[in-house]
Amino acid sequence: MPSPYRRDAARLKAEILERIAGGERLAAVCASAGMPHGQTVRNWARADAAFGAALEAARGQAAWVRLWGFDEAKAAAFLARARAGEKVHALLREPGAPSRKTYDRWRAAQPPFAEAAFALRQRRDAQLGERGRARRRAFDPVLADRIVVGLNRGARLEAVLAADPELPCRPVLRRWRREEPEFDRVLRMVMAARRRAPRRVPEPRAREIVEHIIEGGSFATFSRRPGGPSRATLRRWLRDRRFAAEVAWACEAREDWYNDRIQMVAETTPLGPLREMKAALGPLLRQLTRLRHRPGATHRRRGTAAG
Repeated sequence: MPSPYRRDAARLKAEILERIAGGERLAAVCASAGMPHGQTVRNWARADAAFGAALEAARGQAAWVRLWGFDEAKAAAFLARARAGEKVHALLREPGAPSRKTYDRWRAAQPPFAEAAFALRQRRDAQLGERGRARRRAFDPVLADRIVVGLNRGARLEAVLAADPELPCRPVLRRWRREEPEFDRVLRMVMAARRRAPRRVPEPRAREIVEHIIEGGSFATFSRRPGGPSRATLRRWLRDRRFAAEVAWACEAREDWYNDRIQMVAETTPLGPLREMKAALGPLLRQLTRLRHRPGATHRRRGTAAG
């Protein structure tokens, strides 16, 4: 099948060589409308020695252009966007923009471009300096009291600072704490008191634990359930007085249930040897003895003498 580019091959070859010598890559040239596929161009280079040599020379020229060549239109567009406020490092990452290496070489080899880039850097440094001076706020005792009051009301530090636009940001607050030891001491006391304060147990989880205890369970068995909190966490939750009262009530209800069960088994067990009665009641009595060690209670360790 004859090539569709056979009649126009001479013009296409000339355009390909010109564009590649100007710095474009073969893949980009072949991706343009009306241009042959890259494999077709490579086939031309193998079949036509003169075109192959010219293509290699154009590629060498393109490498030099990409390395040291200066594109005035691209540089002008780049500087215009940078002067409009876009960041230089963001522009360098965009497709079609000069790479970081090209940007550095343009600054080294093109004095006008270097002067413009230097002016942009000076403007950026000045803006950063203004921001830094704006953040250099002196310690304000009134604002410091607002922070302390907000923390005492139970809000988190991030929420306190975000709720009031007059309050300082976190870096300024850290500097205030370094410069004012008394203010830092008060903040530490407030935060330590909040950490020690008991947290309320979520109502759905508290109800789930209470129902588990009433049905004959314990902290140990609940902690072994999938997704259950550890025994240490359950004991720590007893600092919530409401939860502790519900657990105590559940333990009493659990003991009443076991006592009723023991009485029912004793009444339904036929009269006979005492051994059969102990076998029927033994598991319930042992379980009841274990469950009388209620959560949060302190018990004497085994093997210690009575005081």
